[in-house]
Amino acid sequence: MSVYDNLSETQAFACRVIADHARATAFSIADGILPGNEGRNYVLRKIMRRAIYHGREHLGLNEPFFYKVCDFVVENMREAYPELGAQRDFVAKMVRVEEVRFGETMTVGLGKLNELFSEKRSIEVFPSGDQARQEGFYKELAKLYDTFGTPRDLIRVKLEEFLDMPIGEEEFNDNFDAALTVIQQQSGIGKTQRKTEISPMYARILDEVGDSRFRGYEITRVEEAKVTAIFDENGLVENLAEGGQGGVVLDNTPFYAESGGQVGDTGLLFDAARDGSLRATVADTFSPLAGLIIHKVRVEKGTLKTGQSVTAVVDAEIRDAVRRNHTATHLLHAALKEVLGSHVKQAGSVVAPNYLRFDFTHYQPISAQELAEIEDLVNSRILRNEPVSTDLMSIEEAMKSGAVAMFGEKYGSQVRVLSVGDGSFSKELCGGTHVRATGDIGAFKITSDEAIASGVRRIRAITGFDAFNRFREDERLIDNSLAALKTQRDNLPAAIEKLQDELKRTRREVEELRLKIATGSGAADGDAGEKEIGGVKVLAKIVEGLDANGQRQLSDT
Repeated sequence: MSVYDNLSETQAFACRVIADHARATAFSIADGILPGNEGRNYVLRKIMRRAIYHGREHLGLNEPFFYKVCDFVVENMREAYPELGAQRDFVAKMVRVEEVRFGETMTVGLGKLNELFSEKRSIEVFPSGDQARQEGFYKELAKLYDTFGTPRDLIRVKLEEFLDMPIGEEEFNDNFDAALTVIQQQSGIGKTQRKTEISPMYARILDEVGDSRFRGYEITRVEEAKVTAIFDENGLVENLAEGGQGGVVLDNTPFYAESGGQVGDTGLLFDAARDGSLRATVADTFSPLAGLIIHKVRVEKGTLKTGQSVTAVVDAEIRDAVRRNHTATHLLHAALKEVLGSHVKQAGSVVAPNYLRFDFTHYQPISAQELAEIEDLVNSRILRNEPVSTDLMSIEEAMKSGAVAMFGEKYGSQVRVLSVGDGSFSKELCGGTHVRATGDIGAFKITSDEAIASGVRRIRAITGFDAFNRFREDERLIDNSLAALKTQRDNLPAAIEKLQDELKRTRREVEELRLKIATGSGAADGDAGEKEIGGVKVLAKIVEGLDANGQRQLSDT
């Protein structure tokens, strides 16, 4: 006998949807995917909301329930999948957060949807051949999304139920987006543009000239590099004259192309003959296709030509700063896992020469004590001056060795595994550039911590001279404060607190004085300015300078 035998067909279907989506949800969140608005994060949000909708609408489960189903999945599968069991608390908390949020949205949105559908009949909405009528109804649906935030996937599910027929996702999205564009244009709201597709010119260049060889792991200067392709805003060209800007491809290069959060290298291109006839500035380096490295250049002197040999020189000072921040990012990731828990997973990063930014999964604010522990742990690894090594191995070997991979990142059959020390503290798959030893980082300082999305936090930090300059600036501010308050360092907090108390007391006394002046308190009888109008005593004055509290007190006198 099946557990579904006593349920209606609709209820049984709802239960199957919930069971299936709970499995997908639990494993996805354990892998570091969180509900969001883009890519795989949006896919997860859609399946979670679909399950929650079926539970609320068809099973009467109006209180949070889906997180319990997901926890049941973890409980029953944790022996076969230990990594799932290790994330049990995190999975439950993240599902509950999303469920509560969606429940609030759904209460309003579903009510509006039901109102709309209760006024219609399917034959009125989608009459055969009446495209204008269908477009008009899609506009009404799009208004619910635009005005009340009713999720579009919920709108589609309700529309299918209303019409008693399936609607292809692509068909629905095309009609819905068209309607949404119309109403947003009418209201003056611009629709977010989608990412630009990769230019076919890049594929053509790669096909004609082949891969660019990256040599920047070992060196920051290549004496002879052949220019294999040049393009500007109009397309492929044979040369760039003085003052011209465009993209340049070299057969081999020391310039690292932006990837994995690390910014692209900058530097210079010279004529290989060293006769001073050419100088071009490399402002950025990127890789639109695997194997193709584009140098974004501006020719400062001479003419850069296809087929020409040039000397390529990376700005070593900026590269070193980037390397410090990149290795520090790995140390930060490991420290976050150790202090906050194994549920921490990378959700994005930026590694620039003057700062690093690290996004990660975590479901609650980080305390000042935890931030201090994280910072101390990273700096302790820096002080150990542990060697930083890179090994090339197959992706299978890397995962068996315990290396951390970023979910969703595409890796080839051979990967670079970066280890700090013996790898027990930090071992990750990474194709970026790094310091030779942790001591090269110098120092590490967290500058900010904030929540950027549900279950995702962002830490910004600085290293090296930027950290030292920050320490120096903090010292200067403290010294200036001590001088202004005429106190000693140990007494600074108490001095500030005393000053705040005095300020509050002074403000209170000023307000009381203003109130006395406004009400004429202390004036001799008959001098209060009262007038008798129609047998009623009236006091009229222009009162200035009272705050809201003073005005309330004045009205009560």
